[in-house]
Amino acid sequence: MIEYKDIRHVHLEISTRCNAACPDCPRNFRGVDILDHYPLLDMKLDQAKQIFSVDFVQQLDTLLINGNYGDFVTATDGLAIVKYFLNSNPRLQIEISTNASAKPKIWEPLGQLGITVDFRIDGLKDTHHLYRQKTDFDFVIENAKKFISAGGRAVWSMIKFNHNQHQIEECKKLSEALGFDRFWLVDNGRDTMPVFTADKRLSHIIGDYRGITDFDTLYNQSQWYLQSPRSVVMNETVDRKINCVAKNGNWIYVAANGEVYPCCWTGFYPLHSNRNSSNIQLKPLIKNNNALTYGIEEAIQWFNQIEKSWKYTVPEGKIFACNENCGTRK
Repeated sequence: MIEYKDIRHVHLEISTRCNAACPDCPRNFRGVDILDHYPLLDMKLDQAKQIFSVDFVQQLDTLLINGNYGDFVTATDGLAIVKYFLNSNPRLQIEISTNASAKPKIWEPLGQLGITVDFRIDGLKDTHHLYRQKTDFDFVIENAKKFISAGGRAVWSMIKFNHNQHQIEECKKLSEALGFDRFWLVDNGRDTMPVFTADKRLSHIIGDYRGITDFDTLYNQSQWYLQSPRSVVMNETVDRKINCVAKNGNWIYVAANGEVYPCCWTGFYPLHSNRNSSNIQLKPLIKNNNALTYGIEEAIQWFNQIEKSWKYTVPEGKIFACNENCGTRK
């Protein structure tokens, strides 16, 4: 599927911890943390050095730091790891995606490194927190100012919701006034859901959701999908030809505990949980995939088993995530 010498891009989950509680994040259920389906940890500097040798880093073109479960600002050694990558390969293009609502002292040093940071800012002061729960709009803006003033390239990434769409132009103008390099509008259908507080009380509604608003009832109903992914897989009738982003682009995804996957869509900790439609399919295929133990070169060898699955339909064994995310209709 991909050879070690050909890898040019790494997508790195640097932590599974997060200071926010976004209601559509896979680390929780509608804003309430469910901590039984992924390891809770940071990647440390010595672990990063062990996984990513200087020689390997020198063959890379880009590094994207953006986790399935965690945020860069929660990683203890985040800044040190970024410096290690750049010291190993000064031409490496590094991009970090973050809610940026923490660690005010890191933003100037990050800016001085000349990297790119996607600041996830979903509206203005009165709307941003409705999805980015537990983050502070003013704090994020101040951190962005520090980063930009120090020489960093900043992107304002805004998810479009019903509650903030009237602010899109104002956000874009503010991003320009503050010196953001680019404004990026994300429109991917997250606009219908109830949102709960940490103690499972209804906080607010996003979009035109009119369904159940009792947390326990809603959560229990969701367990059929989460605990029986085989049912979803076995009933998938749409068969697509795979145009693999990871294979075509020479990407790998490295999880915070060192496990290696072709992409983030397959990297929802299948060895630890069945809380993803593809995990039950992936688990028997995975062999020696932790780079801390085996190194990246050996940790990617099992990827060929994923590619072999593409000749089948999903019920016959094609990985559901491949069909769903990289499949084109025949």
